[in-house]
Amino acid sequence: MAVLKKLFGRDEKPERELTIEDLVTLERYDEAATRLRARIKSAPKDLHAHLKLAEVYVELRVLDKALDEYVFVADSYVADGFFDKGVALLGKARKLLPGDDMLPRRIEQYRRQKRLDRRRRLAIEGLAANTTTSKAAGNSAVELELLWNQITKSHLVEALTGSQLKRLFSAMEMRTLAVDDILGEAGTADARLYLVVNGVVEATARIDQEPVSIRTFTTGDIIGDVALLERKPWPATFRVKTAGIAFCLDRRGFEQVMVGNEDPRGFIATLRRQDNDRDVARTIAALRNR
Repeated sequence: MAVLKKLFGRDEKPERELTIEDLVTLERYDEAATRLRARIKSAPKDLHAHLKLAEVYVELRVLDKALDEYVFVADSYVADGFFDKGVALLGKARKLLPGDDMLPRRIEQYRRQKRLDRRRRLAIEGLAANTTTSKAAGNSAVELELLWNQITKSHLVEALTGSQLKRLFSAMEMRTLAVDDILGEAGTADARLYLVVNGVVEATARIDQEPVSIRTFTTGDIIGDVALLERKPWPATFRVKTAGIAFCLDRRGFEQVMVGNEDPRGFIATLRRQDNDRDVARTIAALRNR
């Protein structure tokens, strides 16, 4: 029999296994979903498989699971810096579930991350161009990223544009703070502003001839805006309580930042926004008048 099949060509070829695309074309969605889940289990980061599974879930009308897959892929796009692709994908998912209030919030989060990423790149360019940063942090990419991660806790990052941040961090002097270092002394007119990166700075004043702790400042706080911007005396003595790092902006650096600044008034208002110096002054006045 085998010889006859060979001679007359009647030996039938085995049937080709259907692909996932075949199953989708044939609308055998349950089988396609099973195959896709198996593929994802063996290759969790296969974004094509996740997207195809989302489409299959849409056909099966299992929209909550489709949404999970779309969000996974969109998050992966954003993590790799493809913010617009993430927004577009969630925009597609939003049409399927128009009543889901999570999607608009997530889309806005992606857009914010995109803005922040642009600010990050420009700010790091400024840090890299800063000679004091180079000496203190070695100017390595890792060190600059670590500095940026702490700087993001400041309101400056949200309020200033990328080009303003680049200007600012190229002009500020990076300082290593040791315990008991004095950043500003009560009554003096040393025109310097500080952005605390890490560590703790304590404001103290003499009340009834006794030193009193008024407030402490840490990551993201700005002190000295009154001294720099208004040329008024420091309202208290600002002493380092816990060692750390701060960026200092003096008069020369401030003038450098202001030349060609796209929004000088907004920039100054941002430096003043925390109002820490005035808050310290008000607290001292209240303590002395009680």
